[in-house]
Amino acid sequence: MYRKKIAINTFINVCGKFLSFAIQLFIITYLIKNIGKDSYGIMVLALALVGSANLLEAGFGLSITKYVAECNAKGEEKRLLEIVNTNFVVTTVLALVFCAVIFIINEFFIDKIFTIPYILVNTTKDLIRILILFALIEFWAVGIVRVAEGFQRFSLIRGIESFKWFLRAVFTVAAIETGYGLVGIGIAYLCSGIINLAVLYLFVFDGISKVKLDLRLCNKESFRLLFGFSIWIFLSKVFAFISYRIDTIVIGIFLPPVNIAYYNIAFKIYEVLNYGFSLISSTLVPVASEMEAAMDRKRLAMLFKKASKYTVMLMYPILIFFFFYSERIIRLWVGSGFDVSVLLNRLLIISLFFMAVVFSGTVMMVGINKARDLIKYNAIASVVNLIISVILVREIGVYGVVLGTLAGTFIVAAGYFYRMMYEFNFSSLSFLSDIVLKPALLTIVLFGIFMITQNIYISILGIAIYFLTAFAFMADKDDREGILRLVKGYV
Repeated sequence: MYRKKIAINTFINVCGKFLSFAIQLFIITYLIKNIGKDSYGIMVLALALVGSANLLEAGFGLSITKYVAECNAKGEEKRLLEIVNTNFVVTTVLALVFCAVIFIINEFFIDKIFTIPYILVNTTKDLIRILILFALIEFWAVGIVRVAEGFQRFSLIRGIESFKWFLRAVFTVAAIETGYGLVGIGIAYLCSGIINLAVLYLFVFDGISKVKLDLRLCNKESFRLLFGFSIWIFLSKVFAFISYRIDTIVIGIFLPPVNIAYYNIAFKIYEVLNYGFSLISSTLVPVASEMEAAMDRKRLAMLFKKASKYTVMLMYPILIFFFFYSERIIRLWVGSGFDVSVLLNRLLIISLFFMAVVFSGTVMMVGINKARDLIKYNAIASVVNLIISVILVREIGVYGVVLGTLAGTFIVAAGYFYRMMYEFNFSSLSFLSDIVLKPALLTIVLFGIFMITQNIYISILGIAIYFLTAFAFMADKDDREGILRLVKGYV
């Protein structure tokens, strides 16, 4: 039952996310070509600032997914409603406080902190004012998405997400074509966010019979339950923000906005690849929560091993392809003039080879309420990353922040790996031998083929052969037969 549920939900996630990312890439390309690198850099910086509000949602949001899944599995409808409504009130208050802080920074300090061209200062302030409202709307929307994830309504989530990005693209193009510039883009994001929130509310709170918004159901017991779980996720997200998202802010402080544009192009490809991990692993939180509630430790360990195996097996060839063809991909996407982004992108991709080994386990640790065991590694990595980034960005420019990210990622991956071997009772050497060795060797062979042929079509053929080989000889027999039955059922 779990195998089929995970396979179907993962497939739905892949299709939905692929469409959403395709629209995002279109928006980026369109903006760079129509507003220029500097203005686009300002847009990215503004989104990075107001997007920080989602840190507050991150902890409580994942706790909603976990406890909705558990309560739904146990048939505890009253507890489920108490948790959903308590979460809505608490996280809304936190988000309002955080957005107020961003508002103060924007009104009085934005041009003193960041390297913004004088001619764009007022426009930047107007843009951030609009995006603060957008952040609140997105915050509520993501909270509703978390509820739907707890019920494992992934087809609904992905469909609405694609619709959101479609609206955002249409409104953005309309704003640029009518001459409203950066402020118009902010309004486009805000309008699409409002419509998206309304659609989510309609389909989740009105469409799922067990869910309703009734603030009278809030209580202290639910708050304590959510806080006890979410505080560790929140801290983890804070450190992840320092490790990744703050790079944009560091660049904005020390370097001209064009460097943010270079970095964002590289980071967007990294983000697409990182979502590959999320797509494979996103369905594991509710499943792991159900297994933990049933105290089925044997299945949990088996799920961890299989999820890690398939994450590495599926992602390594894709990572090496994007690493090798970064220059061609970036040129095809946004044109010439982005050579800086190529090396930045390759450095970021290197970090993903380490994270591939522990990504699925990280998601499962959240599902079984063990996120607190990983916090210390995030803290150490974040401090190291920030120190290296601030020192090197003044010495070697934008490359410095990515080298800081690479160092921090290695610390996180090593620490997580050590902890997961203990939690799921595996030997480090045997785990690496069973999970990583074969995909790594095949990936090295692929890289050799790329180097020798220098032909993208032969490279794609090589990846196809890799996947067929992996499916035939590395996938577990039961999983292989289950996938074949699932495919036949849809043909």
